[in-house]
Amino acid sequence: MRFPIVKEEDGECIVAVCHLCGGEICAGEEYYQRDGEIICRMCLEDYARRCMAPFLVEGGEE
Repeated sequence: MRFPIVKEEDGECIVAVCHLCGGEICAGEEYYQRDGEIICRMCLEDYARRCMAPFLVEGGEE
């Protein structure tokens, strides 16, 4: 069981860390969790680009 980390200087409760940027996610903030990966809202576009990279095609190709 993981316990939240409390930052002593400001009392914020850190509940998770983004797997892409390493940013702290505090209690009350929204984030995405899929297959054990935690992604902050700011990194969603980069995450989607990485997940979809194998399916990228150039126009005119089949």
